[in-house]
Amino acid sequence: MGKKTHTLIGGGECFIGPFGGGAGMRFLGEASKVELSFSEEKKTLKNYSTPGGGTADTVSLITDVQLVITAHGFDTESLAMATFGESGSIAGGTVTDESHVAYRGGYLRAQEGVDLSAVSLTNGGTPLVEGTDYEVKGGGVRILEGATNVVDGDTVLMTYTHASSASVEAILNAGKEYIMAFDGFNQAFDGKPVVLDVYRVKNTPSSLGLVTDDFGSIEFTFDVLKDDGKTGAGVSQFFKLMQIEG
Repeated sequence: MGKKTHTLIGGGECFIGPFGGGAGMRFLGEASKVELSFSEEKKTLKNYSTPGGGTADTVSLITDVQLVITAHGFDTESLAMATFGESGSIAGGTVTDESHVAYRGGYLRAQEGVDLSAVSLTNGGTPLVEGTDYEVKGGGVRILEGATNVVDGDTVLMTYTHASSASVEAILNAGKEYIMAFDGFNQAFDGKPVVLDVYRVKNTPSSLGLVTDDFGSIEFTFDVLKDDGKTGAGVSQFFKLMQIEG
């Protein structure tokens, strides 16, 4: 029997890949939380043979295992997985005379992209003045409250150049199945490795923190499922945890 090891898993990295696909795993993100939780169904046999009650026997069965990971990577593949979507890309380009209905204090969302440059607007042939009539934002233009060359309901034409960008189209898929590995370290034992292999997981809707007062995060929740490909006496079909003992 190994010696007792005090454990303080200070952090680590998560990697994920398609279940059964034979492909390699990609980096999911720095992980500040990796948690396995278990639900059980418990059957209890009351003590009927002697006065006073009590319990004669119990049987507990694990009915559900969940894996929760708080990751701090915001690549489009991770975002697509969190939102049941698909990642893609948008080529940069120039858009000419895109039509919008303007309102003072309102926002004109560019239809083709983000990170705009070379922006110009006209209202019935009259140019709008940047800083007087509008200001350029990351994904569009805000009409200023004191704009002098536009009134509520005017149709303005916007011309702009947008940068190449990554995109996520959300809620297109059902949850997919993956394999997952956590490569962590035990700060209570000289940074020795702690590695978790989870053989088959299926993601459920995630929480996505975009505006916070700390680094952004994605909280993934996975159902841990049985992998029938793992066989043999003493071999788990769910997950395996490995660490160095003192």
